[in-house]
Amino acid sequence: MKNNNLKLVLTFAFLLISLWGVSQSAPHAFYLTWVEDPTSTMTVDWHSDDAAPSALEIRRKGTSNWAAMESDVLPFPFSDRTVHRVSLQMLRSNTAYEIKFPGSDKIYYFRTMPENINEQPIKIAIGGDSMHKKEWLEKTNKVVASYDPDFIIIGGDMAYENGLAENINRIYDFFDSYKNTLVTADCRILPGIVAIGNHEVVGGYYGRNEGYEQTDEFRRRIAPYFYALFPFPGQPGYQALDFGTYLSLVILDTEHSNPIAGVQTEWLEKTLEAKKDFLHTIPIYHVPAYPSVREYDGKTQSLVRNNWVPIFEKYDIKIAFENHDHAYKRTFPIRAGQVDQSGVVYVGDGSWGTEPRPIHDVPSTWYLKKAQSINAFTLLTIEGRQFSLISIDSEGNIIDSFPENPLQQ
Repeated sequence: MKNNNLKLVLTFAFLLISLWGVSQSAPHAFYLTWVEDPTSTMTVDWHSDDAAPSALEIRRKGTSNWAAMESDVLPFPFSDRTVHRVSLQMLRSNTAYEIKFPGSDKIYYFRTMPENINEQPIKIAIGGDSMHKKEWLEKTNKVVASYDPDFIIIGGDMAYENGLAENINRIYDFFDSYKNTLVTADCRILPGIVAIGNHEVVGGYYGRNEGYEQTDEFRRRIAPYFYALFPFPGQPGYQALDFGTYLSLVILDTEHSNPIAGVQTEWLEKTLEAKKDFLHTIPIYHVPAYPSVREYDGKTQSLVRNNWVPIFEKYDIKIAFENHDHAYKRTFPIRAGQVDQSGVVYVGDGSWGTEPRPIHDVPSTWYLKKAQSINAFTLLTIEGRQFSLISIDSEGNIIDSFPENPLQQ
């Protein structure tokens, strides 16, 4: 009897998949990310002309039977397209799952994250400021994919659309590039995590929007694409993503849709207090505390240093990732406004796919250990309690490493 019931269920699922597939067009683009624990979940988006729900097909790699997961349908700002979203729960850790999108027979796959990193390292490609030109974005994307990271992080200024309807094609281009170049040679889609930057927001900063209120509705109004098309961090624009208990990524908003001071800083202190027992807690945000290009005493830079840096130091954060300046930089370890081996190393400065800018003179800039006017991203490797990094330019050359002898990549 059980076998007959199973056959009926599988037959019904097959018919359902077939019916959903009728007259479905292949998605314009897709995007994978996490909203909850990456060891057991995945959020899958695809962009379509179809207004009705459709089905994502999924199976564990190595098995034969597909299951159908119906999508939620959400609005796509300033577009006739729709966002289809499926939230996958209760997945096995460190496991590959194959997926097929409606209207396409192509099989992609993703992999959940491991439950611990004591025996298996994870690799994260991190950068920011990704698309002055589509071809520059795709050039770096291809180098990123060749290193087979577990996932990517872009710390703001993804498509440079400024929250405006007239820039819709920049959003289309960004997600088209993701679909075409952030997929490995064996069709594994690289999940993405993003932070908000000035070019996601009308006017760049919340204070330039008259009548600003610190509400979900107002944030959606000034950063419509960011809040509609990137499930994480979601509202209110800053959030922590916990990988089991070994890694917490703390995504912050540097004055774009939220003030730094006040509610967000209070949240940061409570969050880092709650993460004290995590092996690694890593803040990621857009405007740098320690810029390689812009003025050290600039308003937003100073707000980050005055409000967040003391909290980073209080909770012994070891590394933070910054962007916005369109160059590459790594600082000395810094604590209490001076070089200190017990302090925080600040890496990044946002040059994934932008035109590089002239940098400060490194020998005369007290906090800069290394900086270059170049397109680059950083590959962070985490294993157990240790981390190391290499930074790579858009030609595939390794331009920096930390520590001097990083873990084997």
